[in-house]
Amino acid sequence: MVKNAGGNKSKRQGRKFVTQPPKRNLRLIQEDGEVYAAVIKLYGGANCEVICMDGVTRLCVIRNKFRGRHKRDNQIEAGTWVLVGLRDWEARAANKQPRCDMLEVYNAIEKDRLRATVKENLSVLISAFEDECSK
Repeated sequence: MVKNAGGNKSKRQGRKFVTQPPKRNLRLIQEDGEVYAAVIKLYGGANCEVICMDGVTRLCVIRNKFRGRHKRDNQIEAGTWVLVGLRDWEARAANKQPRCDMLEVYNAIEKDRLRATVKENLSVLISAFEDECSK
């Protein structure tokens, strides 16, 4: 049987980028052990270094939800604000950094909404990326 290769090819791709993505709700701290953080440095694989709002530098594990092509919020770079979950259950050696898990990634619009709604001190996050740029 002959495959129908004719017709207008632009109609197949025309609506691909027309629709706007659905508006996401802003995720705030919901449980004990969740902290706002800013990405300082990206390591290979699923690891990055973050500075949390309590001033502690931690090694963050990027969950598979945020990694790879066509995944949500896979543009994680230095200066990106994230919500991380602390690992209270993990036993670590004395000379290693504490670890945490990435729970949410905030874009530029959500950053501004966070500054307006959150009552905690976010000055560490704001100054973290400015310090990295000046080095």
